[in-house]
Amino acid sequence: MKIAIIGGGVAAFEAACAARALDQTSEIVLYSREAVPPYRRPALSGMIAEPMADAQFFIKPPAFYEEKRILLKLGTGVRSIDPAAGKLLLDDGEEAAYDRLLLATGSHCFLPPVPGIDGKNVLSLREFRDLEEIRRRIEGGARNVVVIGGGLLGLELAASILARGCTVTVIEGCPALLPRNLDAEAAELVRSRLAAIPGLTLRFGTCVKAITSAGVELNGNETLPADLVLVSAGTRANLEPAASAGLKCNRGIVTDDAMRTGTPGIFAAGDCAEVNGVCYGLYTAARAMGQTAGTNIASGNAVFKPEAYPARLAVFGLKIFSAGRLEGNSSKVERDDAKGTFQKLFHDAAGKLVGCILIGDLRAAMKLQAEIDQGL
Repeated sequence: MKIAIIGGGVAAFEAACAARALDQTSEIVLYSREAVPPYRRPALSGMIAEPMADAQFFIKPPAFYEEKRILLKLGTGVRSIDPAAGKLLLDDGEEAAYDRLLLATGSHCFLPPVPGIDGKNVLSLREFRDLEEIRRRIEGGARNVVVIGGGLLGLELAASILARGCTVTVIEGCPALLPRNLDAEAAELVRSRLAAIPGLTLRFGTCVKAITSAGVELNGNETLPADLVLVSAGTRANLEPAASAGLKCNRGIVTDDAMRTGTPGIFAAGDCAEVNGVCYGLYTAARAMGQTAGTNIASGNAVFKPEAYPARLAVFGLKIFSAGRLEGNSSKVERDDAKGTFQKLFHDAAGKLVGCILIGDLRAAMKLQAEIDQGL
């Protein structure tokens, strides 16, 4: 049997490993448009400031793939899929046959529809080559940087760029900090601490009107000078070539909880997948989806089980953890401003823990997450 995997992220990696663990004879080929082996994508933003050793950055060394007989076709994109014939058309014009196929095509950065978003001074960070280009721009003299998007990744980008000696302005359209990860009380606490960071400016409730070679124009005729503009405004699933092949797609490639699409022999996992109506877009979820898909591709019987995937942030000396629903019938706060710690627990009507926010001291994080997961 020939197993083809399109994608080079953690979902593709985990699927290949899970399939090989159950099937020692089938051919497994992983096609990735990136020129490097699977790596830990969440590490990219931090590597702007500080390089990471290969042993930490890459999920496994090259010898691992040789040992497991997983063939890596790096720098090889897939142009189209022919499900009826069981064939892939590669970007170089070659064809490749498959018996079972996994689509782990990931996602791309969403670029807001504003004039100048395609300018040469505008970049985003999603792949290793993006990291290399951002480094080149900073080493080439970029010093005033604007980050569009004040989510987790946007703040991580800001911290890394600030560490490179740049001044950074973060623009966020929402009126509050991290609305998906913090409630109003915690958000104000974090905002006040970030406001004291030299060289960092936070602008909330601000909309970008246009981007020019000189900088970023805001509503109200204000212009922020910028040598470099980084966009961190969310992601969108990579639906091609699945959509062109007739697979059902909504916000993602539609699958059940076994990661099966509606087309026999074709699976999807990771950021490109929409599992029972949900697109997760999270590294830990992608890893679990890949394990499920790989097991089932090799005729196993696995089911993807969602968890209360937490949000973690460690920037500017500030540690943040949140998980679950940040609302409930009741909440309890423990705060020590002298130590810089904050804990808020959310409970439902029955007293069951449904969510938590921790700032500063994260030692209880895993215990609280496990308690939240039990209630899902």
